Amino acid sequence: MKKKVILISVISVVIAFLATSCFDEKFTDNPSHVLSFSTDIVKFDTIFTDKGTATLSFRVYNRNNRAVRIESVRLADAEHSGFHINVDGEKGPEAGPIELSAQDSLYVFVEANIDPTDVSTPFLVKDSIVFLTNGVKQDVKIEAYGQNAVVFRGGKIISTDTTFTDKRPFLIYDSLVVASNATLSLTAGTTLYLHDKAFVRIDGRMRAQGTASKRVTLRGDRTDNVFPDLPYDFYSGQWGGVQFGPESYENLWEYVDMHGSSWGIRIDSSDISRDKLTLQHSIVHNSASHLISASHARINGYNCQLTNAGGALLHLTACRSEWIHCTVANLYNWDVISTPALTLLEYSPADSVAPEMQPRFLIANSIVTTRGLFMAPSEIEGLNISFDNCLFQVNGEDDENFLSCIWEKDPAFVATGDNYIFDFRITESSPAREAGSTAYLNDTTAVDLYGIPRPTDGTRPDIGASNYTQPSQDDAL
Repeated sequence: MKKKVILISVISVVIAFLATSCFDEKFTDNPSHVLSFSTDIVKFDTIFTDKGTATLSFRVYNRNNRAVRIESVRLADAEHSGFHINVDGEKGPEAGPIELSAQDSLYVFVEANIDPTDVSTPFLVKDSIVFLTNGVKQDVKIEAYGQNAVVFRGGKIISTDTTFTDKRPFLIYDSLVVASNATLSLTAGTTLYLHDKAFVRIDGRMRAQGTASKRVTLRGDRTDNVFPDLPYDFYSGQWGGVQFGPESYENLWEYVDMHGSSWGIRIDSSDISRDKLTLQHSIVHNSASHLISASHARINGYNCQLTNAGGALLHLTACRSEWIHCTVANLYNWDVISTPALTLLEYSPADSVAPEMQPRFLIANSIVTTRGLFMAPSEIEGLNISFDNCLFQVNGEDDENFLSCIWEKDPAFVATGDNYIFDFRITESSPAREAGSTAYLNDTTAVDLYGIPRPTDGTRPDIGASNYTQPSQDDAL
């Protein structure tokens, strides 16, 4: 019994000591004992007005040996800036007082919702989070670029001839449909930002005509980062894709950059004798499934970069198409590549069909490479499929379908995916240099993907979409 009494007494003393320790924490009011922060500035990427952002955060540290009382935490200009904070679970423009133990820390979360303005170009929005501790003010800056946009929600239908310009970007939440007999023109510098699963459908006609310095861009609407060095814009599957309906003809994409889609470009079955889509000096990059899929249609590409897809880069069924001075490369790094880079179906010649109506595939002066299979395993002898003066990384040899080709050579691109960065221009050591045929040089192919002139003195052009040029300081990745 005596031992039990002693044990209970000891436990009581310990509990009393712990309770005293917990509730008698020593605080400092020394003005030199202040806070430290994981960053001195919180930076948001471009934010569309009236569209909330992802949440950013930073940590506040008490590196002192005594606890501190943070008298207040507030936004300096909460009424006008559009920023919102959450301090250790307390939401609002101001929080506090907050007790922060010695060698402890807390999180501050920051969001932004910027009001629309009359400004067309991106505009800088600033604020700061002010901390008052022991009579000392400290702050963490906040910066964001606001961007006003033309916003389409609930499905936008273009029923008359319409022109989009680069005055403001277009933010598409559901779909953008060009009706039959209507033409949508996109001038140089126009950008379409498409939300998750949003898509473009063309039943009329689309004329997207950028320039080498001001491309027309189709991309996802996430402008923030997954990680500090990995933008969402590097991901595939950020939005739907672009579909051309069966009655849509004479579509032109010139100096267009389309990337980050779920299903790329889809082309419905049409009259093979009529031009369906012509791509010139354009980039189609990073689709979660096929990059370009078409059936019974006429589609042509000149000086184009067709790169990176979870499916085929070209999935063509009985199409009539030619691809001249293109770079066709699948180095997709978001999944295992299990689909051949080229899937070409139903290309048998038919005696009963006029030559101009026959399915035909020609690719010339082009680079074709992949980390997966090159083509669907099928016999192409006797089919209307031709590769002329192309460079392949796979082993093979010339025959009646493959003419003057370079086999089993690395094209030596500038960047092939380190840190998720790709640059499909060729380097000085590339075997594609001066290896093309002059037979395919004409007004359309006279300049490359970047608007750089190809040689006119009889020198053989470089194979692929881009001519080799000496790198400049501005080209550094």
